[in-house]
Amino acid sequence: MPGLLSVALSDRKPGRIRPSLDRLTEALQLLGNPQGTFSSALIVGTNGKGSTAAMLERILSAGGVKTGLATSPHLVRVNERIRVDGCEIGDNSLTEILKKLEAFPDLTFFETLTAASFLHFAESGVEVAVLEAGMGGRWDASRAAGSTVAGLTNVGTDHRSWLGDQPEAIADDKGAALFAAEMAVFGPQVDPWVQDRLAPSGARAAAASVEVRPNPTRGTLVARWFGSGWTELKVPLAGEHQRANLHLAMAMAESCREMGWIDLLEPARVFKALDSVRWVGRLSPTTVAGRPVLLDGAHNLEAAESLAAFLKDQPVLYNLVFACLDDKPVRKMADILRPVVGEVAVCSVEDPRSMAVEVLLEAFPGALACSNPVDAVMRLSDPVLAVGSLRLVGALLDTGG
Repeated sequence: MPGLLSVALSDRKPGRIRPSLDRLTEALQLLGNPQGTFSSALIVGTNGKGSTAAMLERILSAGGVKTGLATSPHLVRVNERIRVDGCEIGDNSLTEILKKLEAFPDLTFFETLTAASFLHFAESGVEVAVLEAGMGGRWDASRAAGSTVAGLTNVGTDHRSWLGDQPEAIADDKGAALFAAEMAVFGPQVDPWVQDRLAPSGARAAAASVEVRPNPTRGTLVARWFGSGWTELKVPLAGEHQRANLHLAMAMAESCREMGWIDLLEPARVFKALDSVRWVGRLSPTTVAGRPVLLDGAHNLEAAESLAAFLKDQPVLYNLVFACLDDKPVRKMADILRPVVGEVAVCSVEDPRSMAVEVLLEAFPGALACSNPVDAVMRLSDPVLAVGSLRLVGALLDTGG
């Protein structure tokens, strides 16, 4: 797309990270502080941020406000990261915004797109934006919005080189977003020790505002919140872990209501909103060269465990295409996934940080070594599951079916 050719992105490597908000804050000030024109809810955590964000945005939209959604990474097109009322930013709009941001060449790739989302939200008249943190919570560019509602999905072991080797350090980094918010919520998957550690933030458990109980026979949840009776809700995304993400999204929506951003959450509207949720790459199906493939972005230890739990309950045995980046605990992930899949094919992805096929073969002895993701799919029998990286998901989606 034309916008990607802009200097604002072409010279800014996606992997560059800077633990500071100073330059982004300064740039936003010079741009008129567009983030001050809308309210925002920020979601931090190791896994489930994007799914939670997608559900929360749909619920808020059903509440009658104009919504923005900023997520990362994108799968195929950078436009996916910035949406208003569920629609991706257009090529022309993104190009024009990126031209404005060429005046700030020192911003990182993620900072540039964060600023772009704020500008687009302001220009579009967004009332409430849902923001997904990229990494951590202390210095993440999304924090520049000054979100007054925040939610924590969970605390895992990803990005240790940036967030710290110890779980306590990772929790503290993500918890910084909770301390900065007026209303903060712990998701159901947040460990008790994390809640105890971050208790001074004033965050409350999701169950404090939205009661939830499972309905195993129907595969649904039954929930009750302010102004409603017990209401049956269908979880819009596959996997047991998505129940926790939905619970957090509902609790954060209740926080938004308490802030006065939306009116009472009507059960019928919530039900309709959840039915409209689409979040590709999270146990979602696609077609690659005429072959059905199930895609999942599980890219760390905790995500692999959630995926394995899902696979154990399936009536079929999936054959696995696996690729990941070079900072992932591939041996531990392989130990978790290998018992619940059939044949395995490994490959690299188009990323400077892609893990070498030779290393992947050490983690998956006997696997097929393939030249690219499509080759890996074609060398396996049905059914096929592709996991390990959202780069892998994006590569298979970009084949055009």
